[in-house]
Amino acid sequence: MSLRVEALRKNFGAARALDGLSLEVPAGTFLAVLGASGSGKSTLLRIIAGFEPADAGRILIGGEDVTGLPPQRRPCAMMFQSYALFPHLSVHENIAYGLRRAGTYSAARVSDLLALVGLSGLDARRPAQLSGGQQQRVALARALARKPPLLLLDEPLAALDAGLRAATGAELRRLQRETQTTFVMVTHDQQEALALADQVAVLHEGRVAQCASPQEVYARPATRFVAEFLGAANIINTPAGLCALRPEHIRVGPTGTVPATVQHIAFRGETWVIACRTADGTALRSVLSAQSAPPAPGVAVMLSWDAAALVPLCA
Repeated sequence: MSLRVEALRKNFGAARALDGLSLEVPAGTFLAVLGASGSGKSTLLRIIAGFEPADAGRILIGGEDVTGLPPQRRPCAMMFQSYALFPHLSVHENIAYGLRRAGTYSAARVSDLLALVGLSGLDARRPAQLSGGQQQRVALARALARKPPLLLLDEPLAALDAGLRAATGAELRRLQRETQTTFVMVTHDQQEALALADQVAVLHEGRVAQCASPQEVYARPATRFVAEFLGAANIINTPAGLCALRPEHIRVGPTGTVPATVQHIAFRGETWVIACRTADGTALRSVLSAQSAPPAPGVAVMLSWDAAALVPLCA
């Protein structure tokens, strides 16, 4: 089911959380919402869910204006960062909770959900007897139990360690594709957003700075904020105006067009990050494969890049 957010505004006292934010999410899309702390990510999710009222603007789900509806009447479900599982209930009863309240409980439905999230046979366990990843799957199964056309996820993988996050994120993506549910996920993990989502929305000061495919947002950032916030970016003044240049597009070697001096190097596992300074004082970063031998700090080098790699910025 599609989601349309129109000119949302929300203030908390003198602080403005959302400043006329608009967003459109086609049905069946996995959208990741990124932004710095205080950019309005969680506020946006809570207003869509109906847990916070908007000061102005509209929420349309599947074309229906739900702005004035209470949470229980909106065709969506929300999965919280804490998972909010009932500790005294079994896995089966946690998943069945919403179904029982709606009068649609079916043991077969719960069994199907357990199979969907890979927890068959664990239905009698309590949350405390599960790993973090398993608890996350129970919370996801409970959120999907009533077949919501729109699922809102607030930092769903934040409590997991790095290795488990990757595996559980892949499982989350598989479930989204399998159920064709529209997912809107708030996350602070940029790599997670780029890896999982169909679309990425970057928020800045309560508005959407850019919303596009992960490839487009990374390779063609619309503003300086997006370029510097998402990944690493060199900002360069050119005769045509301000441009972004990703470090992987800068070549470092004995030949090139821009003389520079290596300031320092940093090993990042798969790559070396080479920080250089040009003759006019511009700081530029490049990356080399970890298989390459990096130049030493203090060494004079030449930098070069293709003109097509320069991305003009709006501001």
